[in-house]
Amino acid sequence: MSQIEIAQIIEQIKQEITVDSNGQGRASIRATARLADVNDAGLLRSLKTAADISGSKLVEKLVRKGFGGADILSWSQSGIPDLAVAAILHYYGYEAGKRCSQQAKLACEAFETIGVRAWMQDIMGWAKTTTPQPEQPPVNALPPVEQRLHTLVQSMKTLAELTGGRLNPYMEQQMKDFAANLLAEHNRKMLTPSEEKWLGVVNFAETELGRNVPTSGTHYRGHLGTWVRTFYSHLGDRQETRIVQGTQQKIYVYACHDPAVAAGLTKAIEEFFAHPEPAAKLRQAGAFNKKSVVTA
Repeated sequence: MSQIEIAQIIEQIKQEITVDSNGQGRASIRATARLADVNDAGLLRSLKTAADISGSKLVEKLVRKGFGGADILSWSQSGIPDLAVAAILHYYGYEAGKRCSQQAKLACEAFETIGVRAWMQDIMGWAKTTTPQPEQPPVNALPPVEQRLHTLVQSMKTLAELTGGRLNPYMEQQMKDFAANLLAEHNRKMLTPSEEKWLGVVNFAETELGRNVPTSGTHYRGHLGTWVRTFYSHLGDRQETRIVQGTQQKIYVYACHDPAVAAGLTKAIEEFFAHPEPAAKLRQAGAFNKKSVVTA
């Protein structure tokens, strides 16, 4: 008996081997007996002793390998699992005493490197199916500046038509300021090939965090800027000239391209809106004793 003859036997029993979707193989009792060079009826009788109080030595070995008696009894119908096939071959190759066969030993050696499961997968052409990864939802991003400007202009036209040209002066000025700052941001990006993003705290809160920062009330936008400068002064002290209320004014801007600064601003904004009376805390900290700078 040679490895070539083992290969021929394997080809002959191929029809009696199955591999499920998880890659676990099974062989019929007849196929397993052919590999071990034992009588299939004798193998079946030995396996059926799993129902007895004292099972055969083969059954004892299989139980030690973790196979239950009920499972072993079902193999005549469902087939023998690949790991049990390996145990049976080893038993008839080295442990069965006078019933040891050279063929079972050669089969063990043939499967020693890759294992019975891998061998079954190979001859059955089984390949592991990869589970498709669920598509990640697209990350929401602001439209280009040109599109945002176009939308703003159309909105202003529609609003003017609805009000008969009588826009609230404050709202009209706000829109003009927003358009001017959009143009300034666009021009800066065109002139400076950089990934830097310098924003005022109100702009950061509204565009990056989706917060609506009111123009009056307990959480007035001016107090938000004072809050950051008072309690988070380490985030920066850079000032730039921006258009606010139709006039150019100095405002504090922050390096929002820096993750540490962005995280600090986010924390400051959340604390500001969580506080019931931010003005009282600012007054207690003496923030209103200093000359204020507009925040946008």
